[in-house]
Amino acid sequence: MREEKRRSPRSKCFLPAELLESERGRSLIERVSVRDFSQEGLKLMVNFSLKPGFVLKSRIYVPEKKISTPFSGEIMWHKFVDSKLEAGLKIKEMDEEAKAEILDWVFPKWMERERGRKEK
Repeated sequence: MREEKRRSPRSKCFLPAELLESERGRSLIERVSVRDFSQEGLKLMVNFSLKPGFVLKSRIYVPEKKISTPFSGEIMWHKFVDSKLEAGLKIKEMDEEAKAEILDWVFPKWMERERGRKEK
């Protein structure tokens, strides 16, 4: 089993996002989804290859809270799961107030789902 290196717990979620630009100047402008989120990073599901070390400029949305905020993140890992690529990003830049709002919304929703699973 792999040693856990994260310092912050990740909350599972399903939030829309867009990849806007890579570090190498290539515009991606692709819709993707955020599958978990924490103080330090997030997991993206994408339909194309991303390599560790790339820095991406992106935008995350929380439609229920009317939040839309840009962020940049460095790809730390990637792996294929069910013909889709999962990529772990370490957040480099993001508005701290928006990040806190997202965490305040995502974490309780995740905890509620986890409690429901355990009760079944």
